[in-house]
Amino acid sequence: MLTAFGPLCTDIYLPGLPSISADFAADPAITQLSMTSSFLGLALGQVIIGPVSDALGRRGPLLVSLLVFAITSYLCAISPTIEVFIFWRFFQGMAGAGGVVLARSIAADKFKGYALTQFMSLLMSINSIAPILGPIIGSFIITVATWQMVFYFLTCLGLILLLLSALDVPESHQPSPEQKQVLAAITSMFSELGNRRFVLAVLALSFIMGGFFGYLAASPFIFQVIYSFSPLQYSLAFASITVCIAIASILAGRLAKRMKDQRLITFCYRFALLASSLILLLAFCPPASVLPVLLCLMLFCAMMGMIQTVGFGIVMRLKRGGAGAASGLLGVMHFLFGSLTSPFMGIMGDHSMVPLGICMVGGCICGLIALKFALENKDHKS
Repeated sequence: MLTAFGPLCTDIYLPGLPSISADFAADPAITQLSMTSSFLGLALGQVIIGPVSDALGRRGPLLVSLLVFAITSYLCAISPTIEVFIFWRFFQGMAGAGGVVLARSIAADKFKGYALTQFMSLLMSINSIAPILGPIIGSFIITVATWQMVFYFLTCLGLILLLLSALDVPESHQPSPEQKQVLAAITSMFSELGNRRFVLAVLALSFIMGGFFGYLAASPFIFQVIYSFSPLQYSLAFASITVCIAIASILAGRLAKRMKDQRLITFCYRFALLASSLILLLAFCPPASVLPVLLCLMLFCAMMGMIQTVGFGIVMRLKRGGAGAASGLLGVMHFLFGSLTSPFMGIMGDHSMVPLGICMVGGCICGLIALKFALENKDHKS
């Protein structure tokens, strides 16, 4: 439930954007800044909360994050102006980042090797389903009530998770005396950037996430503009691809028991490169049917889910500092690459898949190269 916080925070209120614009008499572009501010909060929160949890333990920062999330969700609901709403969305996103980064950090504290990969397969499957459930829940709430009720719902969700975490989430990380300095923990996080193999492994996962964020930005145009899907048909296509990610993430947890993770993740990159190369080919020779495009997107996104599942265990083994700092850096790099690739998806107009194909192929090739150098040392144990 904690790992679904990020997608829920950004997606659940999307059906209410027109109502929010109307209520605040705000331009839609200004209203969309509330989503941008939430993304910024999610990114910055991971950088701060990750190393803080290395210094103070996971439980305290988790409970504080959930409390702040509940409070800021309530303040979003009662915001008098769009500017105040955008302001509180930033802090809501920052608090929501606590659930994302700490869920991964607690997993890294409690599990190692195959067990960590298997547990991460569960988190990845939840993280892929949440973007579907978020807008559905938001649509239902807005159908029977107002957009403010979405944030009252998030307030209640935050309080419920606060209660559950207080009752049933024990401390998973006891910092040593030398770790109990917050500034030192933050400094240690940035010193991790000097860990070449760790940085290369993070880049390998982030490159393919850039391709995935490109897909998220381009998918409405591919399905609704190029292939004339209705919003309902687009939702079903989007859901089918997301289900593939969830299934692939669970499958990765099973396969990790039988294959070395280095070999498994390399196979996944190669299949992702095959799928993205076919997308680029189809971009230059668009088929009359959407089926080939849909199948290629399913394969690419499924491989992305497996790569993130298996790759997280590799990243955690290559880190030198705390799991919280490593998890925070990984999360920020994902958002950074997503923010860099998404704006270029429409550069050739809304009838072209060429930018998406280039982005996906480039992400796979760069990811494979970064992975090769991250795992080149002979002493790496899979």
